[in-house]
Amino acid sequence: MKSIHFNNNDLSTIRNIREHLYEYLLVFSCDPVTEAAIGGVKQYFQKAYGCEQAANLRPHLTLFNCIIHEYKLERVIQGFEKVARRIAPFRIELDGFNKYEGGTFYVDLEDNSSRQVNGLVRNLKNETGDHLSKWASGEFRFCTDPHVTIARRMTPMQINNASREWMYKKFHSSFRVTEMILLKRSLVSGSKCREIARMPLLGLPDPALVQATLF
Repeated sequence: MKSIHFNNNDLSTIRNIREHLYEYLLVFSCDPVTEAAIGGVKQYFQKAYGCEQAANLRPHLTLFNCIIHEYKLERVIQGFEKVARRIAPFRIELDGFNKYEGGTFYVDLEDNSSRQVNGLVRNLKNETGDHLSKWASGEFRFCTDPHVTIARRMTPMQINNASREWMYKKFHSSFRVTEMILLKRSLVSGSKCREIARMPLLGLPDPALVQATLF
């Protein structure tokens, strides 16, 4: 079997790359009332079912996440900002609980809200997908089933217990989204996510359409 040898320059390069690789998340935040309601459920999951991480993260809806070198992020931000300028603020309706077989319990979206979020995500993907495929191949994911996570990495027993108690409980809340928030987390230090950008939803007309109406 061939052995692979790294010299000091190779190792230095690898360390340098790792130090500049970050995980990025694009999210919608909930309003204070919805955040408090979901936060209470997350705390219950932590205490009643032993879901240790449930209460550690603020409730949010993830639109996109990726691992990419920070020097390649600017083009992604530009694409997200372009989409945000064309999308008007809208209301998200939350409706009931659901689960994924992999061990995630979550708050579901009403169908029309899901369609609106999915439409936004398609625009985000159209603007940035080519760049991400080149510079973050296999390390990015756009939301396909919008939801707000209650707990994840649950054991089968935890999921079964939570399902019996919560799957048929009514839960409804709504909040207006006016901006997307970009978060950043170091892969080396394992630090918590920190906010690095806000992208207001402005609802401006597409410049190409405006120009077309002038002629």
